[in-house]
This record gives sequence, structure tokens and C-alpha cells, in this order.
Amino acid sequence: MPISSLNGILIAANTGLRAAQIQLDLVSRNVTNASVDGYTRKDAPLETLVNGISAQGVNAGEIRRNVSSSLLQEIRAGHSIAETMRVKEDYLARLETLFGAPGDGSSIVAKLGNLANSFRALIGEPDSAALQQQVLLRADDFATSVNALSETIQNLRLDAERTIEAQVTIANGYITQLDQLNTTIAQNRGLGRSTADLDDRRDKLIADLSKVIDIRTFEQSNGQVLVLTKLGRPLLDNDPHQLSFNASSSISPAMSYAGGDLSGILLDGVDISSEIVGGKFRGLLDTRDDNMVSAQAQLDELVSRVAQNFALSDLDLFDYGDVETVVTGRTATATATGGATSFTVSSAAGLSAGMNLRFANHPTTYLVTGVAGTTISLQPATGAGTGIDIDVPSGTAMILAAQPGTASAGFSIRVGVNADVSSAPWRLRDGTSTATIGTISQANAIPRAIVDSFERVQPFTASVGLRTGLTLTAYAGSVIVAQTTARGTLKDTLDARDSLNQQLFTRFSSESGVNVDRELALMIEIQSSYAASAKVIQATRQMFDDLMSVAQ
Repeated sequence: MPISSLNGILIAANTGLRAAQIQLDLVSRNVTNASVDGYTRKDAPLETLVNGISAQGVNAGEIRRNVSSSLLQEIRAGHSIAETMRVKEDYLARLETLFGAPGDGSSIVAKLGNLANSFRALIGEPDSAALQQQVLLRADDFATSVNALSETIQNLRLDAERTIEAQVTIANGYITQLDQLNTTIAQNRGLGRSTADLDDRRDKLIADLSKVIDIRTFEQSNGQVLVLTKLGRPLLDNDPHQLSFNASSSISPAMSYAGGDLSGILLDGVDISSEIVGGKFRGLLDTRDDNMVSAQAQLDELVSRVAQNFALSDLDLFDYGDVETVVTGRTATATATGGATSFTVSSAAGLSAGMNLRFANHPTTYLVTGVAGTTISLQPATGAGTGIDIDVPSGTAMILAAQPGTASAGFSIRVGVNADVSSAPWRLRDGTSTATIGTISQANAIPRAIVDSFERVQPFTASVGLRTGLTLTAYAGSVIVAQTTARGTLKDTLDARDSLNQQLFTRFSSESGVNVDRELALMIEIQSSYAASAKVIQATRQMFDDLMSVAQ
């Protein structure tokens, strides 16, 4: 056999050894990194090494990975949606714990029920100093409870605010790292080097970024990736773009994003909050500006109605500090005729359509429908019939209470027991429109009116998202149930989304992940190939030795 033929055999066998070594190295790396998040299986396909017109061995091609870009995009979108839900579910879970269950002794339902029961006891002995003190204790307990609830709601909003700020920093870090990887990948591809491992690192960063904000990506011909928001604003093109957020140091119920009190998320100085539809950003913004605001509005509505009902019973039991939106005031100039739909007062200062009105010592609540000069038009707000159902003698106190509305935001965080009542408990029997204590007579008109208000269906405001026709305690229960229902619904949706995401990940893993059993089986095949090439080299060397001995 010619020596040139033996050289060809050696060259071919050596290429086989080198190819097997490369493949064994890849198998080893695959097995080692099988459980590493973001790692994808690498291989180096074998290619025939051609010398001229004939094959002369084998060559291991460029190290590559088998990854479906469309599947990756789908997985990222799924994770972005799930993170939005996860953030909101986490805050709603904390809110649910805060409100408790309707049957809990520490819930607002129980506190309100205790207050109502204290007035029921007072009906039998309205002059009892002990029972009056019990009412004040129950009232303070209720006020303190709703103060704490409201304050915690605002603390949750502030927590979301600070988390947005932290996530903006994290997102900017991801964008900066992606820009650096883009440069490195483009340089290596230009030099003909494999970038498979760098691509894994970049995909992992993109996946992490997609959990913060919903994004789209496009790979350019040089290997660099463009990263855009869902609506096409660039986060990374030729240069990285920076997100920013101006976090508030404190948040009150009256502060809102829509009102300009709270910052949005900015991209290159442009507010993109309304454009963000996924990721942690969306969940945090919804928590701060929607979920917690809704819970606060429902709590404010409840407490405002409680205070309003007391006021309309001639007892300003709850003081609302600087929030003068629920109880408007009183006048002692009312004179009205039974059956009429209007009456005249000496002064209509402070009166406006939409207010509720009662005449002292009479149970009917009326709705003010118009004010023309000193003429007041009204209709019964509750019950049947039209017009005034009693004759109101001159000098009868007229009690006014404005409907709770947007100006009542934060009512529950400020409400407290009126100092005028706590310092003069006899007002629980005689009312707050009375200047001096009356003769002890076991009069129970005001306590009875209070108890009646607890048992009467109330016209709650529809805009807060709950039923409008409920008793006070039933409404308090619906506020609690609303939080539980919202969290439960979101959790069910999140579980379904996580299940779908897991299916997508399983599919991706089967296509692009590392199957250790398959790698070990491949290792045996490569070892056999390596051994075969080694035997060829050994046999060829023996043939060289034989030829050399003959030549000598």
C-alpha cells in the first residue's frame, strides 16, 4: 500500500478523533448544565471534510443550539401576563388578610355590629352612664379599626410605588447588559465564532426583562437583538434607552395618577404607563391606581354612610376632622306642611340639590331635589309616597347631610369619635343639636332612630362597584367579600395561566433542553467512534512500522 494512502488514513482517523473530542466536550457541558436555568442543548453537527474532489475525514461544524424563536416569544408573553397577575394577587392576598372574614370578631362587620348592639342596649336605659360609655367605646373601636384599615391600604399603595422604583432600576440593568451582550455577539459572529452560549445568556436576560415589562424582540442580520415595548417604543436598538420613575415618599387617599399626584413610568422622558399591558409594572400600577383605590373607596363609602346616618338622627357621633363633605350642618328655621313637596326657610346657606334632609324628631329621610332662593324642593329618599309626611312646626331643627362622593376620599382614615359627644355623653340621648342637657326622662328617640338606621336598606353609591341596596352591616360584609372574591378570581386565573406556561416550557424543554439520558447514550456512541478512530490510527502505525522494516 502506498505511503500516501496510509497518510490519508491517518489524516481521516485524526479528524475523527478531533470531532469526537469536540462532541464529547459538548455532551459533558450539556450534562453539567442540564439544570441551569436558560441553558439550551448544544451540538456540533458532523460535516464531511473534502480535499479536492474526495472525502478526507470528518469535521465538527459550528456549535449550535436548536431554539424556536416563535416559541420563545410565546413563553415570554405568557410569563409577562402571569407576572401581572402574580403581583396583583400578592397584594390582594395581603388586603384579604387585612379585612379578615365577615365572621371574625376583629372584622369591620363585627365592630359595626357591636356598635349597633350598644345602641340597642341604650334604648332600654338611655340615661345609663355605663351604657353611654359602652357606646363611646364601641364607636371608638369602630373608628380606630377603619383608620387602621385605611392606613394599611395606603401603605400597600406606597409599597407598590417603591417596588415600581426598584423594578425600574432592575429593568434598566437588564437593558444595559443586553446592550453589552449585543456588542459581544456581533463581534464574535463577525469573527466566525460560535455565540450559542452568549445567545443563552441574552435569552435569559430578555426573559427576565419580559417579566418586568411586556416586550417584543427582533434579531438583526449581525446577531444583535432589538427590544421594543409591546406598542413599538425602543428599549434597545443601537443604544440602550432608559426608564425612569419619580416615586413619592408618601401616599394619601386623595392622591392619584389620573390627578397628576403620582408619577407614571417614563421611557426617555415620555410617560408610557397607559401603554404597558403586562409584566410586574402593569400589576404594580394596577395595584396602586386601581385595586387599592377601589378598596379605599368602598371603605370610605361605608364609613361615610355610617356617619351620615348618625348625623341624620341628630347625633354627630363621628368627627371627620378636616373632611367636611358628609355632614353639612343644621338650621332651626324649618317650617313645612304635610303633603307638600317644597317648603321655605329663612336661609338656604349650605343647601344644595342631592343632599339628604331630616326634620328633628321625625324619622323620614328626604332627598333635596332643588334649591331656588329660600324654597327647598324634596322627595322622600326612602319609603313610599310623595311629599312631606308630617307638619313641621316653626323652629324645628332641619338636619342636612351631603351624599358621600369623590370629595369623601380618605374619610375612613380620618374619622374619629366627635369630642363634643365623648366629653358630653348625654348627647347620645339628647342629640348634638341640643345646646344643653335635657331633663332625665328616659327619652330614647335618638338611640331608637340609630338602631332603625342599622336595620334600614341604604342607597349606597353605585360607582364603588358594590350593591346599592343593603343595610350598613350587610354592606360592611360585602366590602370584605369583595376583596376575597377579587383575590380568589385572580388566583384561579393565575393558576390557569401558570399551567399553560408550564406546558409551553415543557414543550420548549423537549425541543431545546438537555435530556441527560439521551446525552449519556450519545456519549457511548461517541466513545465507540473515538475508539474506532484510535484503532485505525494504531493499525496504520503498525503498517508504517512494517513498511519501514521491509525497507531496511
